[in-house]
Amino acid sequence: MITAPYNFVPLNKEVFYPSWSEEVSHDVPFEDGESGEIDITITAKSPIFIRDHNNPEEFCQHNGEYYIPSSSIKGMVRNVLEIMSFSKMRDENFDDDTYAVRDLSKADNFYMKEMQEPALGGWLKKVDGQYIIEDCGEVGRIRHEEIDKSLNVDFAKHFKGDTFKPDNQEHKSSRYKYDLIKKALNDDRFQTITLSEPFRSKTNPKYDKRVFYNFDKNGKKQATLVLTGQPTPRKDTGKMGDGKGYEFLFFDAKSELTVSKEVMDNFKFAYFDNRITEPKESPDWAYWKKKLEDGEKVPVFFKKNGNVVKHFGLSYLYKLPYSHSVKDGIPKAHFESTELDLAQTIFGYISKNSQEALKGRVQFSHLKAVSNITPLPLKKEILGTPRASYYPIYVKQTEGKLFATFMDNYFEIAGRKRYPIHSSNQTTKTTDTGNENVGTSFKPLKDGVVFKGKMRFHNLKKAEIGALLSALTFHNTPNTFHNIGLAKSLGYGKIALKLDGVNDINSYLKAFESTITEQIPHWASSKQLQELITMATEQQNKGNSELKYMQLKEFAKNKTDKEQDYLRSYTALDNIKSVNVKSLLSDEEKKSLALRNEEIVKEREEKRKAEEKAKKDEEEKRKAEEKALAQQKREEEQKALQEKQQQEKFKKLNEEAQKAWENIHNPKYKAKLKSGLENFIKKWSNPKNNKGSSVILELVEQAKKELK
Repeated sequence: MITAPYNFVPLNKEVFYPSWSEEVSHDVPFEDGESGEIDITITAKSPIFIRDHNNPEEFCQHNGEYYIPSSSIKGMVRNVLEIMSFSKMRDENFDDDTYAVRDLSKADNFYMKEMQEPALGGWLKKVDGQYIIEDCGEVGRIRHEEIDKSLNVDFAKHFKGDTFKPDNQEHKSSRYKYDLIKKALNDDRFQTITLSEPFRSKTNPKYDKRVFYNFDKNGKKQATLVLTGQPTPRKDTGKMGDGKGYEFLFFDAKSELTVSKEVMDNFKFAYFDNRITEPKESPDWAYWKKKLEDGEKVPVFFKKNGNVVKHFGLSYLYKLPYSHSVKDGIPKAHFESTELDLAQTIFGYISKNSQEALKGRVQFSHLKAVSNITPLPLKKEILGTPRASYYPIYVKQTEGKLFATFMDNYFEIAGRKRYPIHSSNQTTKTTDTGNENVGTSFKPLKDGVVFKGKMRFHNLKKAEIGALLSALTFHNTPNTFHNIGLAKSLGYGKIALKLDGVNDINSYLKAFESTITEQIPHWASSKQLQELITMATEQQNKGNSELKYMQLKEFAKNKTDKEQDYLRSYTALDNIKSVNVKSLLSDEEKKSLALRNEEIVKEREEKRKAEEKAKKDEEEKRKAEEKALAQQKREEEQKALQEKQQQEKFKKLNEEAQKAWENIHNPKYKAKLKSGLENFIKKWSNPKNNKGSSVILELVEQAKKELK
């Protein structure tokens, strides 16, 4: 059974674009624009913690005064508004990463199918900034005990069940193995082993395609010993699953393959390159990376398609990059238009890929703690969470079907991540792992603390103010709560908001609802709002709706045939009562807006077609210009070629004429200069002899001048 302290609001298939977005200005106000401020009171309904910039364990403070930073409250409100206003999942909101996976849960899953063909061995190196793999072809295997014989070391004993410590991460790394060999031989080079004739598995020859070797001091074949990590201890019972007892043999390289930037980037991301937070950079990659940067070659395993490296890793069954990135799982409507959505229009934006930007028209003050301030003792909790590559949670699944993953062409990400509200002021305690290095320490404030501050806005339309108020109050839905700060997964940061300075809030909410319903007719009853509002209310979380992280062993179990499970939408979980927003529109108003929606859809379709035509015309114009430039370039190249050919043609002739000219002017033949010039003119003036060479004709003219 899958449980999680978070869930997802499904992504909207349509995007709401405010018709006035291009008219936004800080200098020229809207005729119906409003400016003002609203007082905000926040009361913590559970312990709360927001990290101080200078002292990470302390609550955010200045001169001993606790406060919620304006950036925190702004981020909280904007996140809700983006959902409620059907805004875009913009590039600025997510990292378009291509995740990697090592999934051994089923013999016929996508990972095992891709990795069933033997991985090749090779040496990764960096030459002039370009990564290259020396292709050594199929690898061999050699048993630990044979390594002992060949190198005269005690290597094998370190990985037996009574010696090996599986909870010691250092012992599990390849570096540990290389250090053992280095210490025993006082030599940190890769070791070469003389081998016996190859042999294959005797117990499973039909399916086991591995090639094995023993040490043979008189053998005619040699290979380089390559060591990889040790995930579990060896048991030596003679049964499957006894633990790793073999290492690898790399033979001479046959060719070199260039590694593309995309493949290299995917490899680095899979091994958490340069990452200092959990999960931190892979120890094995940290070890090899330094050697690589120092100009050394490092061993890798890879798959290729022809002469193209598809992917590679540091172990035989390495992490496999998915076929698709996060962005591929987001509805295309989120990227089809450059128009501004409502969140961009109100809060402003800075483009990730261009210099475009818009200043926001709403600001929040810091919210200062004013009463019931009680600091709590230091807490230490484990706040880890599965990476987005864990598809039973982060990819949208369908009941009764095989798992959808980032490998599938038409997968969808689960949505925007939210932490459902806990039903009381009590927080959850995480499991103590016994590892003091794991966990986050912080000193929260006790529930009941009250914060006060302001929201100021400038030149906002009534619908925009309504959108902000809708995000702050969940469309004025009673008994709803926000959460903010650290450890929301454990119930920290549950807050109630109270607003002052708003006259007739429903008129503003209705203005927003009317405006968005013109484009999104099903807005009030949408799945997006239902999931959002339900997560903002207190529920009796039991069974698969219990707000807790799974134990590590459960992650693999939930992907097997017998236990296969996935995280369902919050409203579909046990004991959850769905909550919907209450629409402020009458039936007549909804009918009128439905008609207006038809007009808007028609207008947008016409606009889309016009933009497509303009884009097509522009593309055709660009292609025509490129074609003309290409033709011009071809003509210039042809002309240059003709000139070069002409020069080559005249080269020998010009050399002959030049030599004759030099002989005439030789001081030894000074007395015969006149006759020599006359003969030169007579011979080289003849078109049959000069062939039209400009060099020769210039010499002829020079000869005529000298005769005068």
